[in-house]
Amino acid sequence: MVGKLRLISGLILFVFVLGHFLNHSLGVVSIKAMNEGLKYTVEPWRTTPGTILLLSALGIHVVLAIWSLLTRKTFKMKSWEAWQIVLGLAIPFLLAAHVLGTRGIVEAYKFEAGYGFQLLGMWISFPFRGVLNAVALIVVWLHTCMGWHYWLRLKPWYGRFQTSLFALAIIIPVLALTGFISAGFKVMILAEDENWVNKLLAHPKVTPPELLEFIFGWEFVILTGLVVVLLSVAVFHFVRQVIVSRPGSGRLNYRSLDFRVNRELNLRPGLTALEQIRNAGIPHASVCGGKGRCSTCRIRIDKGLETLDEPSVQETKVLKRIGAAPNVRLACQLVPTQNIEITALLDPAATASDGYSRERSQGGEEQEVAILFADIRAFTKLSESKLPYDVAFLLNRYFAAMGMAIEEADGHLDKFIGDGVMAIFGIDKDVSEGSKDAVKAAVNMATRLEALNKSLEHDLEEPLRIGIGIHSGTAIVGTMGYNRAENLTAIGDVVNAASRLEGLTKEFGAQLIVSEKAASQSGSAFHQFPKHEVEIRGRVEPLSVFVVQSALDLNEQKHVASA
Repeated sequence: MVGKLRLISGLILFVFVLGHFLNHSLGVVSIKAMNEGLKYTVEPWRTTPGTILLLSALGIHVVLAIWSLLTRKTFKMKSWEAWQIVLGLAIPFLLAAHVLGTRGIVEAYKFEAGYGFQLLGMWISFPFRGVLNAVALIVVWLHTCMGWHYWLRLKPWYGRFQTSLFALAIIIPVLALTGFISAGFKVMILAEDENWVNKLLAHPKVTPPELLEFIFGWEFVILTGLVVVLLSVAVFHFVRQVIVSRPGSGRLNYRSLDFRVNRELNLRPGLTALEQIRNAGIPHASVCGGKGRCSTCRIRIDKGLETLDEPSVQETKVLKRIGAAPNVRLACQLVPTQNIEITALLDPAATASDGYSRERSQGGEEQEVAILFADIRAFTKLSESKLPYDVAFLLNRYFAAMGMAIEEADGHLDKFIGDGVMAIFGIDKDVSEGSKDAVKAAVNMATRLEALNKSLEHDLEEPLRIGIGIHSGTAIVGTMGYNRAENLTAIGDVVNAASRLEGLTKEFGAQLIVSEKAASQSGSAFHQFPKHEVEIRGRVEPLSVFVVQSALDLNEQKHVASA
């Protein structure tokens, strides 16, 4: 509920701020245009429903911010968390006078302070306040964008729109600042006319000195109250720190993913496992900041599982999403009270996408997946005529192109083997979707290879050629390896068969060979390509395959079918 309230209140405040910023940008046109824009961006918030909605959102957001500071058990955190808190706390100090000078005097004196009045104060009477408001504009926008980014980046679709959203996040405040500065210069010119200034400040019930006394007097009261609240929070944390600094009766034995960190910590009462780890200065993944949403702080309980409380509804939901084993828990939700041994399951530098990857046991799980193998043709001959540096440059360009092609098709890049590549598809989907993605990856690889060859035409005697093999079937999928060489991979007959199909592309002089099983599961029109029965070393039964001269032909067939 707290998370939902924070999200909803933040959304309401964001709409209010966005309207203000867009209105500021009208300053490029004229001050009159800015005042006209208030009818659509500010006046709706001055209605009774709008006022209730805005003040409720503001009150809830502020109370929750103070509550989060009050309930936070440790201030050792990621840098982005610290910056978001600092920026949030700076906002009332920067904007208190601005709010009082706009909404405050309207409510207290019915003084309709348009942009002319505000800009006169900020550009002529108190230029320092103008600088503060410009800084506040940037601070508010940064705080807002950070909040949305660190919430949305946990959504699987966010990556596709991140560049466009980032562009908007730059354009909007730039337009607002441009409008603010442009309007400021216009006011400086208008202020040379004494009649314009007198008309702007004329009011039957209040004089400019009384307005200033109201604004700055209440600003002092509000900011003093805020300082008192923050000092009270600091005192509370100091007292609690003295209490919880006394070690508990239990121990926490922590091992990192690469086993380089192996520490025994004294448990502190009431702290989650993540907070215990952070207090000890140990880097540990936590993309969402310990809110129990991203799953990147997940740990394996090696000893002491029976002493722990059952996971909450929220934690259970996240653990189910990643297919976690019974001995896997979220460090940010777990409050150990007795001896416990844990191992981190992700690298401290884990990203948001890792929060959606399914957890795999060390022993692996049986699962139907699609496997893709690809290899450069005649690479040994090619590398003989080049310097090692040139070969490394060429391979890195090739690996980057093929890696992006696989990721674009939602595949898991398993490994690069010499000049070859292995990828797994359908790990978190059914095998039909995986086969479809594998075929898509093959088309992507062919497309990117063409672009790569074009960019390297002056460096290569002949274009690079690749062979691709795809097969689907049952494999053991899990985290395997040792130490830093441990990664998610697949083993089984399907892997061997896909590798052999890639090798057969040399015999058929083709770019792509797909097994009949994978072809039928992908839903692509492979019946238009030659079909063969091939012998696969290590298999008793022959395998039916489709031979495709160029993976790009699949795109052409798709267009023919759709026509």
